Amino acid sequence: MKRTTLALALALSTFVVAPAGRAAVVISSEGVEGPYSHLEYSDAADGKDFLVEVRGVPFAGMSQEAFDQALMKVLMSARPSQPAARFTTRPASPDFDPSYRLVLVFGPARNLSYHTQCRTLDKARFEPVAAGQVKVSAVFCRKDDVMSRAIARTSASSVDDPAFREMFTQLFPVLFPLRNPFIDGQGKGRKTH
Repeated sequence: MKRTTLALALALSTFVVAPAGRAAVVISSEGVEGPYSHLEYSDAADGKDFLVEVRGVPFAGMSQEAFDQALMKVLMSARPSQPAARFTTRPASPDFDPSYRLVLVFGPARNLSYHTQCRTLDKARFEPVAAGQVKVSAVFCRKDDVMSRAIARTSASSVDDPAFREMFTQLFPVLFPLRNPFIDGQGKGRKTH
């Protein structure tokens, strides 16, 4: 009896519960690397153009360019108010710092390295994702270095689906946490879900 109860409790603990009427967002493989600093991200992003490199389109019928434009609007509406990054695929302001960028790969291959995303993005590989499902590998890069990373999944039918925006609302605090446990002495790294 105890084994059955324990097995049931463990099985139920892996489910992600979403509020009624909303798709669940699952974030996994998240963490920060030793050099990550929220102050560094804030200095590079606050009130400035912040480069986003995008590969893959999770919604049928959209070109990469059309998706990128729509995605920037989603990112702007989903980001926290501070720092006030201006996410763009085409930075134009003179205060833009090319050392920093957010790299998003939609439909990433299971073995896509976070380092590949920062160093050789054009070598990124993809895997099919079921229609109505979105999977993104997200990395905050400083030059060729991984600063933070995560994989997020949700169910969404279009770029305008509230679940798609919610995925980024939940992803931003994971990618840009206020504290780095390596620097702040809170452990050996972020826990994964």
